[in-house]
Amino acid sequence: MDKILKMGMIGGGPGSMIGDIHRITATASGKAELVCGAFSSSKEKSLEKGKELGLDESRIYGSYAEMIEKEAHLSEKDRMDFVAIVTPNHLHFETAKLALEAGFHVICDKPLAFDYAEALEFQKAVEKAKGHFAMTYTYRGYPLLEKAKEIIDSGHLGEIRKVKVDYSQGWLSQLIEAEGHKQASWRTNPEKSGKGGTIADIGTHAFNLLESVSGLKVKSLMADVSILVDGRKIDDDTNILLEMESGAKGYLSASQICTGEDQDLSLHIYGSKAGLVWNHNQPNLLTIKYPDFREESIKGLDHEIGDSSEVNIPGHSPYFTEAFQRIYEGFFDTILNENVKKDFVKAGIEDGVRGMLFIEKAIQSSDERKWVVM
Repeated sequence: MDKILKMGMIGGGPGSMIGDIHRITATASGKAELVCGAFSSSKEKSLEKGKELGLDESRIYGSYAEMIEKEAHLSEKDRMDFVAIVTPNHLHFETAKLALEAGFHVICDKPLAFDYAEALEFQKAVEKAKGHFAMTYTYRGYPLLEKAKEIIDSGHLGEIRKVKVDYSQGWLSQLIEAEGHKQASWRTNPEKSGKGGTIADIGTHAFNLLESVSGLKVKSLMADVSILVDGRKIDDDTNILLEMESGAKGYLSASQICTGEDQDLSLHIYGSKAGLVWNHNQPNLLTIKYPDFREESIKGLDHEIGDSSEVNIPGHSPYFTEAFQRIYEGFFDTILNENVKKDFVKAGIEDGVRGMLFIEKAIQSSDERKWVVM
């Protein structure tokens, strides 16, 4: 019988949508089960969530340190195999480091860390660890984006000349953190999110998507990182010109003040022979454009995984949870097969560190009003 991996969770307490997404997509295939959690810094809230999920009270912890210590002392057949970290950014490093040092595998939300310096320390901890480390750059779980990379790598588009990625949301178009909105309160707080607000929250998604699909690396950038809602403490809108190492030109936009937009994410890659377009609003469709204005549509298979597609996530199609599930499937594959190859869905510490460098350089460029080298 195939091994069922035992999952622990840090964060994801009452009211946390991302915590529920992790839990549901990780366990949908039956390859993992949630056995423990430290769901909140409040013991009461952690107990509330754990009981809601049907966990044994002895495996519901009041802190991540308590959870990691006690789980490490359980027998191998009982203790968790891996932990999902779904906390605010400022806790990613300390929680992951403790778990890795205790010998557990770790999967962590993006952005990787509080700042770039911490990300470099994070990388050292991962390199020393016996356990595996992965990140949830969720959009890499979409099958058609993996297909897009294959098309580009085959040379079908020719020499890549221009790349564009745009991620627009509107949920921060008003100062909702002043009204006590839970998600906005920590995401717009520099003490918890780090120096980057929107650029860290969704800009890192856009950046990773652009580089991972195109296969090109950003060489230098010129950024405008702005606060457009009066009273906000951290950026909510970003526009960046890019120069790739290959010489191709690019543009990245990430905004959470685009009133009325929910999850408008699009990727455009233009080569000398053809162009490629993907949009999150139709994630199961890839469009190839040719010089004579002819278009070729590539459609993915409906419900390739399917077990988690019934979950309704605001602003996302059912394919989003399938993409998230594919990320977990890749992580499980890595845990169970030590020599497994590096697949497109598998984002690791290098992706996380590069994302933190992107935040650092974009803010530097914006502050100094000049091009900076990545």
